[in-house]
Amino acid sequence: MPHQSAVSSNSSQSINLNSQVLRGLAILSIILHNYTHWMHGAIFENEFMYQSWHVSKLLDYLSHPDGRLPLQLFSFFGHYGVVIFVFLSAYGLEKKYGRTTKEVRPLPFIWTHYLKLLSMCIVGYAAYLLLNALYESYPPTLIYGILSQLSMLSNLNIFSHNTYAPGPYWYFGLMLQLYVVYRLLLFRRSWGVIVGAILVCSIAQAFVIPDGATMAWLRNNFVGSILPFGLGLLYARYEEDIQLSKTAYGIIALVSIALIFVTSLSFLPWIATPIFACALGISCTQLLPQSVNKPLAWVGSISAAVFVSHPIVRQLSLALAEKGHYSPYLSVFTFLMGALLLGAFFQPILNLSTKLFMKLAKH
Repeated sequence: MPHQSAVSSNSSQSINLNSQVLRGLAILSIILHNYTHWMHGAIFENEFMYQSWHVSKLLDYLSHPDGRLPLQLFSFFGHYGVVIFVFLSAYGLEKKYGRTTKEVRPLPFIWTHYLKLLSMCIVGYAAYLLLNALYESYPPTLIYGILSQLSMLSNLNIFSHNTYAPGPYWYFGLMLQLYVVYRLLLFRRSWGVIVGAILVCSIAQAFVIPDGATMAWLRNNFVGSILPFGLGLLYARYEEDIQLSKTAYGIIALVSIALIFVTSLSFLPWIATPIFACALGISCTQLLPQSVNKPLAWVGSISAAVFVSHPIVRQLSLALAEKGHYSPYLSVFTFLMGALLLGAFFQPILNLSTKLFMKLAKH
């Protein structure tokens, strides 16, 4: 059966390539969002809470847009790259563990994945704290903030101390929670259990104040991300049954763009927006030409390093742009190039860190 084996191999390579392309699209969306929403006059997003005045500001801007339109769209919508990351994490988990017949014990699974997350988080977080020390002096309570961040409990607000970590580092606590939920509740369970978890968590969000502290807590923790996580698990299980044409993917992409916009305009539909963000991401990997997919796949291959290190570049780029009176697009371009270069530099460090922590996991 050499032909069938080759087809299977090619399919696997295609899945892997598409994952890397999607990861590349997601990290570019995240870092551009994290930069543009710090720029002067930015339209703020609805990521952790739904604030209607943010929507009003967007609609008012769109009624008379200026040359900064793409930057404002990234500022408002770019955070959905995080949704894609959550989707891809679930996809990878299900591909690796969902069909294995080997025993996957809960505590070793959770411990190993905590160490994997820590190996990435600690590199960027330590570098950011060192750089930030040039701009502000830390109080003695810094140690509690660091422990809160590195234990990945900061999202739960168990500790009240500042973690000094604006940017991506909250994501690691979220992912640890999702790994725990996966292994204890969703691992090798039926699609009905996954859909049930999505519905329960979506309903929980629907019944709290849209712009209140409870909503912010839910969205910072696993409840707010079960929707894309569950979609990733289901897609990993059933993607081989989905055979669509380029035309179909094109229609899905256009409809998804429209629905991302429309569902963002009011509270209850906003809870479902991640569905269309995931659909758009998947469609883009099928529609983009190879000449675009290859560099995107490279960006995807260093996405972890870019993710943990880009706050360093953001801080420097914003200061440089202000001092040099850069135009908005020159400022963004400078940041983007700096973030990718630093990410390429950090990736070998992350690889080494992960190897060292995985040795610890085996002991």
